[in-house]
Amino acid sequence: MGQDNLKGYKLFKIIQLAVLIIFAIAFFCYLHFDPLFRNNLYSNKNLLTICVFLWAFMIYSALSIFFDFLQIERNIVDVHSLNETAYLDKLTKLPNRNTVDLLIDNYRDRDISRTAGALITITNLTEINTRKGRDLGDESILRFSKIFERIGDRYGFVGRNGGNEFLIIIDDCDVDKMQSFVNDLSSEIQNELNGVKPDDIPVKISFNYALNVDEKVQTMNELLALIYRGIR
Repeated sequence: MGQDNLKGYKLFKIIQLAVLIIFAIAFFCYLHFDPLFRNNLYSNKNLLTICVFLWAFMIYSALSIFFDFLQIERNIVDVHSLNETAYLDKLTKLPNRNTVDLLIDNYRDRDISRTAGALITITNLTEINTRKGRDLGDESILRFSKIFERIGDRYGFVGRNGGNEFLIIIDDCDVDKMQSFVNDLSSEIQNELNGVKPDDIPVKISFNYALNVDEKVQTMNELLALIYRGIR
């Protein structure tokens, strides 16, 4: 069951619990305000027995709904964790390659005549890993990804393609808009990432991009292929 279905089922359980509470309140109000019914109830063993079973059933139903809530919450957490595993990069929490594949499907029936994309590569990650260790290499990726996500979200979809590669897809993009993104990202990396600590190795990046206003391909797969081939 998907997360949306679980949330819908949770709403159904809330309504079910609300109806049960309203019924219980109405019953006990009627019992409290009608002395004749109350006297008949306590004096008639058969009627009292039926009411006892009714009260027990209401308590049982309330407990069942409560445990259903607990199970639903656990399932929602599990589904969320699975979605993170499937669609988010483990280190950076950026959308991963599976999400990129879904994005391609979303563009299947859309006009991409002014869509553009860029592949940003950390070109000296191997050097950082060798000289500083894998943990500090991962830290450099994480610090870079936070800057990349903050800047890239202003322009379009951002994700991690894997390893040292990051992808951005920008709609309604021409060369000026792409250059603006390149300048903004480069400036933030220089100001916030490189040179912060004296012994840091500066992170070096390269840009491969494709503008469909120039390339005029028909599908997102073709556009991504141009980006990955490094036509710029």
